[in-house]
Amino acid sequence: MTLSIPAVIQVPVRKIEFSLGNPRSKTEEDIQGLAASMGSAKHALIVNPPLLRRIKGDRYRVIAGERRVRAAALAGWQSIPCQIRDDLDAHGIHQVRVVENLHRRDLDPFDQATALKISWLVVNGDALGLQTEVESILAREQPQTHTLAALELLLEQHAFVSTHPAVSWDETLNQLGVELSPERRKKLMRVLAVDPKVQEKVRDLGLTEAALRSIGSLEIQEQNHLAREIQANPNLIRKVRRIARVVRAGSHSMADAIAEARGQVTPTDPPSGMQTDNQPIDERISDQVIRLLEAATTAQQALGDLHVLLGGQDLKKLPDAWRGYAEEALGIIRSL
Repeated sequence: MTLSIPAVIQVPVRKIEFSLGNPRSKTEEDIQGLAASMGSAKHALIVNPPLLRRIKGDRYRVIAGERRVRAAALAGWQSIPCQIRDDLDAHGIHQVRVVENLHRRDLDPFDQATALKISWLVVNGDALGLQTEVESILAREQPQTHTLAALELLLEQHAFVSTHPAVSWDETLNQLGVELSPERRKKLMRVLAVDPKVQEKVRDLGLTEAALRSIGSLEIQEQNHLAREIQANPNLIRKVRRIARVVRAGSHSMADAIAEARGQVTPTDPPSGMQTDNQPIDERISDQVIRLLEAATTAQQALGDLHVLLGGQDLKKLPDAWRGYAEEALGIIRSL
């Protein structure tokens, strides 16, 4: 079979529109640097021309390569070499966008998780005989978060069970050529527990994926509260995981957890000998208290996981190579 590769043609920049469905929500990073690397309008140095599809009249919409088009416009180019892909349906367009973006390491965790989950829901929707409905959702010009919500609702209405999908995550990732272990994939998907409105508030704050997962573990009202606080006080960003953990544990309200993270004594039950008027205390104390709580929670989770792996049997059933370490760890805990 002979593959037909679309010809590269010059397309006026002013006739190119961008898509709300781009998996990459942030496209402005280092556009100037990209523009400088693309050569000049007369001598373009573009290895992968943007992919476009024709829309109404003589206009085009970007399938892939939005940053390249934006860089060309910034550099003052009148036109840019592009490939036209009118042969792709909405399924194909989504897959092209996902593959292009997921193989770049700087993709935002929210964008990456959203794009992957959409792909997984799409193939499962197709397997359930919902190709027409899925195609209709993918064809809408809307943000990826809206597409994800619509697909989740569609499959939910047709008795889709995420724990027993027709198409597994491994099959979906293999189709996309994406290497992601089950553990890594589960961690990534947990960022989607962050409410979409909260996502917009924290997206540009430089939070790590682990911090985003911590925010997602909270109730939506608490997520909003924490998002507003870190927007107003970026110094709290590095303490997000600590704040979320104590709130989730029920030992602090969100207000108290934030006050503590700021190095302030909360007004209720202050430690003996410490000030009670919300004056700053040594932040190292609160750091170590939270560290102790995190260690205790981690130990509890590890112990529970070990019991599950052993089928509920005693830790004495551990292999000899590991039983000694486990007994030593439990001895340290008991001695505290």
